[in-house]
Amino acid sequence: MTTNVIINRSAVRWLPSRHRFALAQLVAFARLRRGEPQDADGPDHLILPIDRDQSAAESYAVAVWVFLTVASYLVAVLPLPLPLAIFAAIPLASIVIHIPIVVGGLTLRLLLGDNDHVKIVSVGTMSLLIVWSFYVTHGDSWARIVAWLFFGVLACNAIAALILWLLRAEVQAEENQCAR
Repeated sequence: MTTNVIINRSAVRWLPSRHRFALAQLVAFARLRRGEPQDADGPDHLILPIDRDQSAAESYAVAVWVFLTVASYLVAVLPLPLPLAIFAAIPLASIVIHIPIVVGGLTLRLLLGDNDHVKIVSVGTMSLLIVWSFYVTHGDSWARIVAWLFFGVLACNAIAALILWLLRAEVQAEENQCAR
């Protein structure tokens, strides 16, 4: 799509290209296809950018999902009674999540220069979480249920990506229709 901004069309909220993850894109495509009517009591003028990072609900949902997954793994490994482990895991999860982001970002900046390395750091961070989840699935802890749930969400996203790939012509046609 060549348009970066669409004006006065409420359906633009549901363009798949405004979402990052395949599961959110598939939900957006379904809502777009449903063809909701214009908001009668909505704003007079609406200007929305076409950018993959414009879905706050999607971003926060993924952030909470990753945070709770890491916190659960930490609760399972901390040698504390459960209430204390939960209390300690919350700040520790924030630190543990940010370690690969900071270390990876600094390392990439030193090796490759001052460029945008967000995608590389994101893939690296998610890869570490996948490895950690794989390790947890092989343990005896209750956290293996969380790890399997993590892999279930990843599988749903992969299936949504496959469905979107199969429907790519229809998705593009709907987006072009909305952009006119």
